[in-house]
Amino acid sequence: MKSRKQYSPDFKKEAVKLLLTSGKSQMTLSQELGITHGLLGRWKNEFDLETSENGDLKTSAEQRIKALEKEVSHLKEQRDILKKAMGITLNH
Repeated sequence: MKSRKQYSPDFKKEAVKLLLTSGKSQMTLSQELGITHGLLGRWKNEFDLETSENGDLKTSAEQRIKALEKEVSHLKEQRDILKKAMGITLNH
């Protein structure tokens, strides 16, 4: 019989943190880490339930989302400026 591989809580936390901040899919990241797709999903759910551990993870994910939203806004402004400079008008 095969014995189940045990992972440390730190490894699990770092894997979930990577999932939330790297922008990689759960499938891709689980393959890179050499674990099953379902295992990474289960760890994510476990950390979602643990508010003390999840505080850092959610904060990091929220910061990443805010930064990406800011970048999208900036890029839209640049696009609009370029469209005006080129005399291009679209019905959007």
